[in-house]
Amino acid sequence: MSILRRSLRGLSPIEARIDLQLLHDSWRHSPGSIFAQLAALLLLGYMVRGWPMAHWKWVLPALGHVCVWTAVALLVRQFHRFGITESGYGRWRTRLLIWHAMEGTLWGLIAVALLAVASPEWRMTIVAALIVYGYTIMLVTIHDWAVAFAGSMPVLLLVAGQLLSEGQESSHFLALVLVVSLMTCMGVSLSVNRRLREAVLLRHENAGLVLQLRDEINKVTQAKARAEEADRQKGEFFAAASHDLRQPLHVMMLLSSALKPAIPAEAGQELLRKLQTALGSLGSMFEKMFFVARIDAQRVDYRAEALPLTEMWKRLDIEFSVLCDSKGLRWQLDATSEWVQADGYVLERILRNLLNNAVRYTEHGEVRLRARKRGPWVLCQVWDTGVGVPRQYRHRIFDDYFQAHNDGRLSSEGLGLGLAVVRRLSLLGPTPVRVLSRPGRGSCFSVRLPRLVPASVEAPSPDEPPARVVVHPAPPPSPGRGVVVLIEDDPQVRESTALVLQQHGWQVAGAANPDAALSLIAQMQDDGRMPEGDMPAALVSDHRLGLSVNGLEVLKQLRYEFGEHLPALLLTGEIPAPLADEASRAGVQLVSKPIEAERLVELLCDATADAPTDAA
Repeated sequence: MSILRRSLRGLSPIEARIDLQLLHDSWRHSPGSIFAQLAALLLLGYMVRGWPMAHWKWVLPALGHVCVWTAVALLVRQFHRFGITESGYGRWRTRLLIWHAMEGTLWGLIAVALLAVASPEWRMTIVAALIVYGYTIMLVTIHDWAVAFAGSMPVLLLVAGQLLSEGQESSHFLALVLVVSLMTCMGVSLSVNRRLREAVLLRHENAGLVLQLRDEINKVTQAKARAEEADRQKGEFFAAASHDLRQPLHVMMLLSSALKPAIPAEAGQELLRKLQTALGSLGSMFEKMFFVARIDAQRVDYRAEALPLTEMWKRLDIEFSVLCDSKGLRWQLDATSEWVQADGYVLERILRNLLNNAVRYTEHGEVRLRARKRGPWVLCQVWDTGVGVPRQYRHRIFDDYFQAHNDGRLSSEGLGLGLAVVRRLSLLGPTPVRVLSRPGRGSCFSVRLPRLVPASVEAPSPDEPPARVVVHPAPPPSPGRGVVVLIEDDPQVRESTALVLQQHGWQVAGAANPDAALSLIAQMQDDGRMPEGDMPAALVSDHRLGLSVNGLEVLKQLRYEFGEHLPALLLTGEIPAPLADEASRAGVQLVSKPIEAERLVELLCDATADAPTDAA
């Protein structure tokens, strides 16, 4: 800080803030030294009361001290009330310099008066006291070197001048000691002041950087929150819109199947098969994309429960034994009686995706599913003898849309979302997935689950082969299968579904709501298309109908009218766990959309084959 600076102009904002803060500190802390000086003045008056000197020589400077201290007290009161503004910096700094300069001058006058009559012993004591005073001033005002200089320099000049004027060698020596001591103190004070100022400047710069960093962190945090919210809203949108987006695809798949009887030529049938294959691939892609959106939108809950693996193994055995046979692969399933703590829906989805990947990337050899005990854990493992995963790609295979063996982005190889779905599902619960692989020799994906030991479980015989269920093809179409009540609020889907079912021998009472369906049944009985007193053969309903009731409630209402055990299919674009549980309790079979017409007919045939009949 410059000794004569009376304005903050020309300084950087940080330096101006530092100088203003230092001036505040001076007026806040320096007045505390007045009490010590007052005590020293009283003690000095008591000690020199009998000295041979005119009392006015030290009483007048003492009264000057009292006047200065009174003025300072008034200024301090004003300072505490109003503080110091940037515009008042020069005025308050001038007052501070004048205050300390006057104190130094008055103490110098008292010292000159005492030195004139003091004995040699007292002269050395007075010089030592002045040196202590100078050091104290330097220490108290170390943050403002100019104030320290203004307070100590008058004492130095007045006392040194008095000692040099006496003409004695001892006096000259004392003057030299005083000057050297105070000048050394000033040099040290100036050095410390500069370092202190640099430290304060660095602290303020760091504080500014911290504030800037905090502001940037807040901005990044807010941007991240906005991005996450946008991503969540995107997921919510896709999850909510999946039903509407599935409908056109569902209609195309039904209509493509309905075109078969109308295209007798072999060339047309081949084109139709290619169209159906493309629609099947598109449906599979849509299913994975929508499922990823549901997970990202937090629409999939993880509900762990005691789960036997036996039934899940049977379901997977039925499905993948057929897939492996169609591709010429060996399918091996190791029977298990283990129980785990897991969400059955999530676990089956993980294993199904891993098995699909294994079948897709294995050209020869085998695909194997087994469960292995490892202490308190069970490892559900999917083995294959496929192409394997190169080491450099293993950390990326769970990323969205990444395919290590599909550089050409062939649509027949999918979108690369299978393992991305596995990663998302594994994060829902304690189901970590680990992969071991050797390029050209195959891979092993393991899902680790908490193992449970049921109270009483009959261990299967080690020689007992895994249970297999033979899948029989749907019976050929035959006329007069009965009446199917179809509830669908989308006219295109309703008409397409009705057309497919009619081609396979069913009569269809299709309507947008239950009341309209009941009216159609009555009309069909009136015009003879349905014998009076007969009941429908099955019920088919969409789940999201745009009504105040959903598909399950509609089926319950229709069963009340036609029979509690009437076969019922519920078509839905998504199958969350709560809906699956409710449908299971109600005896309703869930069917995921989009679905191929042949698969819908097959399910309906199976449902009506051995259905019990209820009295009206």
